[in-house]
Amino acid sequence: MSDNHQAPNPDEMGDQLDEEIKETVHDWAENPDQEDYDNLDERIDEKLRRTIAGWVGAEDDADWKAIGSKTDANTRDAIGKWVGAEEDADWNEISGRIENRVRYNIARLVRAQGQPPADVDAEPGPEQASWSDIGTKIETDVRGWVASLVGTEEDADWNTIGGQVVDQVRTAFDKVTKSEKKSPGDEAYQQSGKINIDGDEDDDTPDVTSEKPVD
Repeated sequence: MSDNHQAPNPDEMGDQLDEEIKETVHDWAENPDQEDYDNLDERIDEKLRRTIAGWVGAEDDADWKAIGSKTDANTRDAIGKWVGAEEDADWNEISGRIENRVRYNIARLVRAQGQPPADVDAEPGPEQASWSDIGTKIETDVRGWVASLVGTEEDADWNTIGGQVVDQVRTAFDKVTKSEKKSPGDEAYQQSGKINIDGDEDDDTPDVTSEKPVD
């Protein structure tokens, strides 16, 4: 197993491999008798293979297939530990663990409850919630929220909610239509009042008098 190379930060791996290639090409070019480009390719391949083998903990003389297998094993082991799987768990078991963890967290978030299997003595809870249970809980919550907005019962179905929305839209439309039919002069026309006519000051019309007092 190679211990000559310590794996760098992932962001630095590309730069380090570039340096490995430059060094190899520089060493090859310094030899004036070196004209075999196939030999250069082999030297670059060997240099990179040894470097990456050291990063993943493979043997110095490991081929690319062995390096890939070691990389896969390391990745599987790291992710398996993260999700609480066994040390020798395969990808199917690890992916199942990941799916269960994601489903459980979403079920807790939306407060979905699931029924345990018939042969399991446990209370209903988010641990047993399926994706169908989660989807049903989300749909019920959204429907209840929309129902409260439009003024129907919280357990109303979508048909009832839709009918209520249509009624509210029709009522609002009728109010707007009626208000637009009124002309600007209608209100002034409907107001009753006395109309005063101002005449000239030198009007010769005689005043009308009466012997009886006017109440």
